[in-house]
This record gives sequence, structure tokens and C-alpha cells, in this order.
Amino acid sequence: MNEPLRILIMNNSIFSVNEYYKKQILDIVPDAGLMIAEAKDTTKELIQSADIIYGWPDTEYLIEADKLKWLHLPSAGADGYTDKAIYYRKDIKLTNSSGVFGLPIAEHIFAMILSYNRNLWEYAYNKREKKWSRSSGARDFCGSTVGILGLGDIGNEVAKRAKAWGANVLAVKRTITKAPEYVDKLYSLDDMDEVLKQSDYIVLALPDTPKTKGIISMEKLKQMKPHAFLVNIGRGTLINQDALITALKENWIGGAGLDVTTPEPLPEESPLWELPNVILTPHTSGLSPSNINRRFEIFNRNLKLFLENKPLENMVDFTEGY
Repeated sequence: MNEPLRILIMNNSIFSVNEYYKKQILDIVPDAGLMIAEAKDTTKELIQSADIIYGWPDTEYLIEADKLKWLHLPSAGADGYTDKAIYYRKDIKLTNSSGVFGLPIAEHIFAMILSYNRNLWEYAYNKREKKWSRSSGARDFCGSTVGILGLGDIGNEVAKRAKAWGANVLAVKRTITKAPEYVDKLYSLDDMDEVLKQSDYIVLALPDTPKTKGIISMEKLKQMKPHAFLVNIGRGTLINQDALITALKENWIGGAGLDVTTPEPLPEESPLWELPNVILTPHTSGLSPSNINRRFEIFNRNLKLFLENKPLENMVDFTEGY
């Protein structure tokens, strides 16, 4: 007789399982040994007793987790979990939560762009000082060109909204396919320079991989339009941050909206805090009260597929790193 599946759910500050979601899991696997633990209290023994883990386990415990068959990450990124050397089983299934964050992050991106276009940050400062003063530097979004680097879940949601608002949409994608109706032209990474040169807004929606680290270099920044607004919601490592600071100080580009930096938290001495053409948010673009619903929809579909020994959704490619 087979032993019941042991499923470990690791709660944390942005992901917590209640009775409703526990019931969903037990409806799929009635005899599961369901273990719920706070991430900070999750022991080595719990991790090494699980067949399935949903969370971000301490990687130093995974090499001895001989029962673990499938690890599901609550994040879209798989940073720190794509080295097979950290796992006991080399046939480990690793999945992520891509598809959860596209909607809230797309809204965050447009909040940054529109704040820049309509000078809302300047008016916020003026309000604090009770200063009634108009800015003459408003910008139009309609008729502009938006360049999206990374046409995954987030990139697609941004592209749909940009097109609906009257922009010309260009996108860089690893594999060139037929462009969706809301993208005017697709480019490969080799042709990324064309997108940088043409775009009024650049949105970085790439994962952190060896191929993408520092993809926005000093050379790339110099190719952008002098009024271009660069938004990074991917990873801070995508940009050469020192080069970006120089570009912003010397007005090579118009401004930047940064939800991610290197390092995080951003040190108090970083010039990014003081630059007037920078909007900073503390890695919050993906936050949404409905994220947990989307997370569990993915996990529950995959749990059914796992029980049927079928390929899982959102499998992470260990070679590519996402």
C-alpha cells in the first residue's frame, strides 16, 4: 500500500493558506498528509519529509530531501532554485507561479508611466508644501511607442493595455513567433537595439538569468531616446545601475520607474533616492489581494496533473533559468 502524499505548504508574509485553500487541496488528494508551517519555522525535518513543497524552502536542506518530487514556487522567478546540484533527485519537477502577477504588475507599470507623463510626483511634493504651481512638461501616451523586453505573462498584459491606449507596441522575445494582434512587431534579442532606438517607453519584463544580467548597459542606454522612460519590474540585475545613474544625471534618457534595484533594499546612500526623474517602489509591483486565488488555481491544476503523471504547467527550464 502506497503511503499518502506529504504536501508541505510554507506560509510567509505575502502568502498564507487558510481553511478554504486547505479544503481545495484535500478535495483533490483526500488522504494527503498536509503540513502547513510558517516559513521561518519550517524545519529541516519537515522539508526532508515532503513529497511536494509549495513555498521557498531553505536550499541547504534540499540536497538531503530524498522524498521531494516536485517543488512549486509562489513566485514567477526561480532565482536560487535552478541549480540541479542543490537537489537530491535530479529528476525533480520545478514549477513557478507565472501567470499570477501579470495583471497587477501591468497596472503598476502604467501607474509609473502616467505619473511620469502627468508629473504627478511633482504635484505630490507641491501638495505637501501647499504650493499651487503647474508643470508645463506633460507628455502624451497615445501615439507613443512602447518597447517591451520579455513577452511573457507580464509583457503580454502590458502590450494589451498599451495597444488599447493607442500606442505602437514593439516586443523582444526569445523565440520569434507570429505576433499577437496587440503587438505591432516582434524582435529577437539580437535586434533589441532597434526597439531601444524607437521606443518612448521601455519596459523590462525579463527574468534574471546569465543571459539577461546587465542587458541594459551604458551602450544600450545611450541608444535610447533623450526623453525615453525606462521601467524595470524584472530584476535589478538587468540594468548596469551605475550606468543608469549616469544616464539619468546627464539626461541621456528622460527618467526611470524602478520597482527593483541592486541591491534590495536600496542603500540610503544611493543617488537614485535623490534623482528627480526617478520613481522608486520597493519591489511591490506584483502585490494584489487576488494573487492567492491565481496562485492556487495554478497549483491545484498542477496537483491534478501530478497525480495523473502528466506534464505540469509552468515547468522551469533548468538550462534557461526560468
